[in-house]
Order: sequence, then structure tokens, then C-alpha cells
Amino acid sequence: MLSLTAQWIDADFQLRNVILHSQEFPGSHTAAALATAFENMFQTWNIPKEKVHVILRDNARNMVKAMKDAGWQSLGCMAHTLQLAVHEGVLSQRSISDIAAIGRRIVGHFKHSPLAYSRLQNVQKDLSQTPKRLQQDVATRWNSTYYMLKSLHEQKRALGAYVADFDLPDIFSASQWGLIENMLSLLEPFEELMQKISKASTSAADVIPSVMALKRFLGKEVASDHGVKTSKATLLEAVSRRFAEMEKEPLYSLATIIDPRYKDRLFSNEVKAEVKGRLLQSQVALYLSEPAISMSAQPLAYWRANQGRFPALTKSCKGISVGTLHKRGE
Repeated sequence: MLSLTAQWIDADFQLRNVILHSQEFPGSHTAAALATAFENMFQTWNIPKEKVHVILRDNARNMVKAMKDAGWQSLGCMAHTLQLAVHEGVLSQRSISDIAAIGRRIVGHFKHSPLAYSRLQNVQKDLSQTPKRLQQDVATRWNSTYYMLKSLHEQKRALGAYVADFDLPDIFSASQWGLIENMLSLLEPFEELMQKISKASTSAADVIPSVMALKRFLGKEVASDHGVKTSKATLLEAVSRRFAEMEKEPLYSLATIIDPRYKDRLFSNEVKAEVKGRLLQSQVALYLSEPAISMSAQPLAYWRANQGRFPALTKSCKGISVGTLHKRGE
């Protein structure tokens, strides 16, 4: 399935988000086929290529190549990149994958046996707990594994009481319960970030600050790291590698700097200079793309009216236009 969603800022500076197109995509998912499909979508909506500022895509090689071959500027989806980093840094480790497998067997047991689930509900009530279902994870969503382990951890007492009277296909050892608790603490900031970036109000300006915050969290050693130090180090490495290109991407740095919540305080002097140059270039390009004003109009009145649109050029105008072309008194 392919879909096309348009996002833009309207005249009132309100963020708009609309699904324009969705279609099945049978056959081979080659870069050429993908590029053709998206070109057809844009043509259907009469959207010329020059009006497409940037396309947000997943990180699959065929999708990256499709955007490049078609001449569209594109960026990787942060949620998908985060999924890859967490899977690579944590969920692929043997100790964690073993815990997840045990969790799936436990959840599956209650999911497929109404009698077992009814018994678990009774145990929960006996412990003065509100009856809750255990959550099953989905392979393509790392945070579903997080919520599965969280639901199991919340029902630790109930499961312990249940297994004393009834059979379960598997159960966690004491050390595995401890590892689950530490893993939930380790992954909690990632889940909070997933919730944040899933909101329509989140923009490209939030990417670099969020990645920096994750790296600071992962780089800080605390006493509760017992049992997850290796996972933490591996996760830091995965995040650093997966998001390395995003931190270097000019569009992300530009978006962050023009966001008044962040400005340039997160960047090196080199990046600041580069982005400021790009901002000036964009102002010049926009300024030159507009028709010249009437010869009878007042240039300074123009700059007064447009100083908000072209702040850097307005500053230059004040410095350059202050003089006159004749010497007073002559």
C-alpha cells in the first residue's frame, strides 16, 4: 500500500495535514516502479515537482533510490529510524529476544484460552487489582514489545499467583523479571519520543534536539543500569549510527535554528555559519523571484513593509542605502 499525505503551513501559520492519495501497489517494488507511482500521484493532484519541498519516506533502499532518481529531495522517517535503532541496539540481543519470546507465549496462552483468561481475572480481583488484558506485540513495532513487557510486569504478582495453581507454557525467572524492569526504564524515553513524533504538530525542528536528548540519556551512567549496561552502550551506538546522517542534514539543522524554541544553541560555530548562509541565500532567492516594484515607489517603504520577510537583506539595505549620490552644499 502506498499513500501520499500533504503537509503545509497556511496563510495563518497553521499546520495543515491531509491524506491526498492511497493505493494498492502490486508487483515488484523496484525504485523505478515506486518513482512512477508517486509521479502519477502528484500528476493526479496537479502538483508540479517544484512545489514539492521535501518528501518524508521510510529508510528502505528502494524508496531512497526512487526519490533520488525522480529528483525529489527526501528525508528518512524518524519513527522508522527509531524502530531500526531500538531493534538493532536492544531487541536483537539474545537475552532480550528470549524474554520477548517467553512473553509472547504467556500472552498467547491467555489470548487463545477464555478459561485461562477468566482464571487470571479472578486472580487479579483476589489481589484487589483491576482486571487487565495482557498486550500482544507486533514484530514491526518495537514499542508494541515495550507495552507487552510492561503489561506483563504490571501483572507480575497476578502471574505469580496464577502459576501456583494453574499451568503456563512458560514463566520468567527472577533475573529475567529484574531485566524486564531495567529494560522498561531504558526504553521509556524512546517510547515517550515515539508518542511525541507521532503527533501531527511535531515538526522537523524537533528531530535533532530529540536525538541529542536520547544520546545524553544513554551516555549517562546511573546505578539502575545494572544488567543493561551492554544494552545501553549498544543502543547508544545504534542511535548514533542510525541518526548520524539526520544530524548532518542541512534541512534538519535549518528547521531547528529557525524554530524560536531552539535557535542555534545546539550547534557548533561551523554549522551555525553554514545555516545562516543558507538562510541568507533563501532570502535572496525569494527576493529576486518577485517582480520589481514601480519606479515611482519608495524603496525604503518597501523595506519597511517587508523587513519581517527579509530581515538580513533589510539590515544590509539600512547599511548600504543610507548615503546619497551627491555631496551636500555643492
